[in-house]
Amino acid sequence: MRTVFNYRKALREPKKIQQLTENFSLPFAIELIPAINFFVFMTLTFGIGYIIRMGFPHAFANTWFIYLVGIPLALTMLVTKIKPEGKNVYLYFLDIAVYFMRMKIPQKKFCNDKEIEWMDESNVRFKKCVKVVGKANVNSKNANENAEREFVVNENGRRVGVLPNQKPVYPDAK
Repeated sequence: MRTVFNYRKALREPKKIQQLTENFSLPFAIELIPAINFFVFMTLTFGIGYIIRMGFPHAFANTWFIYLVGIPLALTMLVTKIKPEGKNVYLYFLDIAVYFMRMKIPQKKFCNDKEIEWMDESNVRFKKCVKVVGKANVNSKNANENAEREFVVNENGRRVGVLPNQKPVYPDAK
């Protein structure tokens, strides 16, 4: 009997911080990415609050700590919970920026996942129709078999289709 183990949960465990220095460790572990998000948001709100306080010195006089800690904490929890299309918020916005830079702004057109380069050309030319030259490869000896699915083969034994050096079937075609 075989036992199958699923290591997905263990391998997807987020990186955590617990020991800060050699002599000091926290009593609980903190996830690394939310901690980085918190300090980035804290720096941003501090900068915005500092600019506001330069113009209005008494702004946030009683609520400076709530402004400096509460807003970054709320933003960190929001960013952690939001997962558009199952991705991290930052990767999602990076993908959108790449899409706009590579596809939307240059206005590229696609068909069957391939870029169409001639879509904006006003002059499209078609080749003239020509007659298929060659003899059918008839190997059937029975009356009920036909050469319907056989390739057209020329005198040298090569498969051929439309030969461009032959005269057109409709010489008056434009």
